[in-house]
Amino acid sequence: MTDYQAIYEQRFVKNLQRYLSLRKRIKQRIEKILVNPYLNTELLADASGGLNLQGCRSARVDYNFRLIFVICAECRKILECEYCFCDDLSNNTIIFLTVGPHERAYEMK
Repeated sequence: MTDYQAIYEQRFVKNLQRYLSLRKRIKQRIEKILVNPYLNTELLADASGGLNLQGCRSARVDYNFRLIFVICAECRKILECEYCFCDDLSNNTIIFLTVGPHERAYEMK
């Protein structure tokens, strides 16, 4: 049973198509996040390359592969969050921003 609703940004959907070999593992990880997005995830701050990822969270798919997402209830409270698209969404919404290898994910590619 999921307690949260998922929304997938265009970048996330595009990258999911790119990494077909990991699709099953990515979907399994998403299912776990939708049950409890705070379990085994990391709240991010500034990343290298000057990107502001405050308010975003990261979750491991495997050793070098990450999901980047925001939880509307959390990112609304962080004024510096540049990826909060939660204006018309409930607090129980999770927006999946991107997925990919560590460097690409944290660069929001």
